[in-house]
Amino acid sequence: MKIETLSQFKEKRQLTNKQLAELFGISEIYVAFLLSGKRVPSKRLALRISERTGIPVLNLLYPREEVHT
Repeated sequence: MKIETLSQFKEKRQLTNKQLAELFGISEIYVAFLLSGKRVPSKRLALRISERTGIPVLNLLYPREEVHT
């Protein structure tokens, strides 16, 4: 499975929000906001996340909107 989202990375690596927060140097609450789509990371943070996860920066800055039917 190609990892393209932060949620996929978290699931595949079986990490907690706390572990992600420590990995990226941000708060657990901000991690929760990123995972829920309530926030989009700054360019600087997106670069840091991309470097540490391999997730494309554009996927972090412009997450795909899910279609609910």
